[in-house]
Amino acid sequence: MLKTDLLGDFYNQIKILCHEDALTDIHFHVALSGGLDSMVLLHLFARLRDQVENLQVCAHHINHGLSDNAEYWRDFCQQTCERLNIDFTCTHVNLRKQARTSLEALAREKRYASLINTMSKQSYLVSAHHQDDQLETVLLALKRGSGNTGLQGIRSKQALEIGYLIRPLLNFSRAQLEKYACHYQLKWIEDESNTDQIFDRNFIRHTISPLLKTRWPAIAKTVSRSASICQEQQQLLNEVAELDFSLCVCDPADITVINIDALKALSAARINNVLRYWFKLNNLKYPSVKQLSSLLNDVVLATQNATPKILFEGLTLRRYRECLYLVEDNANLVSDKPVIWRGQSKMSLSGGAINLNFHVSSESNNGIKINEDSLVEIYFRSQFSAKLMCTPIGRNGSRSVKKLLHEYNIPPWQRDSIPFVFVDEELTQAVGLWLCETQPVDDRELFLTIGFD
Repeated sequence: MLKTDLLGDFYNQIKILCHEDALTDIHFHVALSGGLDSMVLLHLFARLRDQVENLQVCAHHINHGLSDNAEYWRDFCQQTCERLNIDFTCTHVNLRKQARTSLEALAREKRYASLINTMSKQSYLVSAHHQDDQLETVLLALKRGSGNTGLQGIRSKQALEIGYLIRPLLNFSRAQLEKYACHYQLKWIEDESNTDQIFDRNFIRHTISPLLKTRWPAIAKTVSRSASICQEQQQLLNEVAELDFSLCVCDPADITVINIDALKALSAARINNVLRYWFKLNNLKYPSVKQLSSLLNDVVLATQNATPKILFEGLTLRRYRECLYLVEDNANLVSDKPVIWRGQSKMSLSGGAINLNFHVSSESNNGIKINEDSLVEIYFRSQFSAKLMCTPIGRNGSRSVKKLLHEYNIPPWQRDSIPFVFVDEELTQAVGLWLCETQPVDDRELFLTIGFD
């Protein structure tokens, strides 16, 4: 026998998901599509508002413009909110189909972006995902061959860029929501696209799930339990990855570079775990099993002198000596001619990719010697011979620029973007790396300090 009134259990779920915050300090944003699930969610919040004084609730409807009924759905949602005395917002989004991106995924991405756009730090976005949605999500993950990350399914709470997303109906089945809606005589709309089984989720919903439930009536509940176990295990994997990554990262201030020797000291499973964690920290999608295998065999385990690279989502993963680098694929925008410094305090080079600041003083302050008539020019490596010799301060003997860049452990792809400072046609500095031994200018000498802005 299904429980008809879900309010008590719903209230408990809200308190669990918001356990550190007073409910009256939170602004709940209900994602309202007008379908059965979101209408039940809205109705439960309207009733909860009567129990919790000053509870702040609003509803946000996204109009994708994909259906001829889109305007009717918007009006239906607005009128329902007016009857329940709940603030209503509607946002229109334009969907442009992209290569290798499903329309369903694109709509979801645009929907969440629009919903989050109206939130604050104390906002909770609330969606109406339920237990049957969890079953569908896990089955889709199995179909794709997902690992533990995918088998987590839908999480009940997750942090957003602003605020949180919560799903307080995940413990309820669709059958419970239908019974509740019928008991309170709720009305809802049916999106005609939900019956189109060309979409994998709809095929699972209308063909696979009913068959599974006929054989195993509790399948949605047990799969939901498995997803919860995977979520707990993923949390443990993340904690291990965080510890391992702290041992592998070359500089905590630069998460794009990790040490290969430290990585190779781990087991294969922990290497893969760290690589996934590294990609996530750099806002990349998790690498596939095939990509992980290529990273391990072709990059991590490559010979010491090898410089392999793999393209990935606008970045290039490169190896240099004993480090792995995630490098942005920016075109080299070095100008054809050296740039003359004309006394300004700031200078932007390479299309804004490199910004320098300049400070002139009568005291050394680790600056280069100039006088009022000195010609100061900024060069890049391609604009002069790499065989040019100089003597960095504190070093014995001169070296070629090519050899010095190698000694300073500068990866090859970074060398063309290093600004070199010439004073009266003499190399005086590699910005951020070294100052050169230079001859005295005269009694009126000044000191010019140059650094990255």
